[in-house]
Amino acid sequence: MFENLSYKKKFFALLAFIVVLGITAYKRSFSMTIDAAKLLDESRQKLEKVSNSQQRITNLMAEVSYLDKLIGKEVANPDIVQQEILNTLTEINSEAELVKLEAIHKASDEYFNIYTNRLILTGSYGDLIHTTYDYEKVFDFSRVVSLKFYVEKEPRTRRTKLFEQIIFQNYEKIR
Repeated sequence: MFENLSYKKKFFALLAFIVVLGITAYKRSFSMTIDAAKLLDESRQKLEKVSNSQQRITNLMAEVSYLDKLIGKEVANPDIVQQEILNTLTEINSEAELVKLEAIHKASDEYFNIYTNRLILTGSYGDLIHTTYDYEKVFDFSRVVSLKFYVEKEPRTRRTKLFEQIIFQNYEKIR
């Protein structure tokens, strides 16, 4: 059968046979091997992410505890924080006088309830600074977020008085 064909036709038939055989081999074997190699690379990357996830979780938990420490102790009732502000003021050995402790202001977002307490004191500059320092160092139910000094004249005596406004904030996680 192949004796009647010329070498040129045999050569082209051989080339066509090689092309058909190559396409068949690619579809049946090489494409599966290439897909398996891609899947292996993807699986290795996923395994790498999973193996690092425990360390990431540990780091995130440490960061959360650090932030909890920064923003104040978690208290179930915000009235307790206000009571502790007054208790701490009585424990501090200072001549600063309480002028006003305003009602609790509550603000919320999707993650936290934010409670704000405003304390107004009067006295000498040294006493007020000492009181503020003690609140910063000792008081762990809430954090001092703002401090403002201002002077007002008393209408009766026409004397100036130094006032200090301390704003405390504590956060409650919404569960």
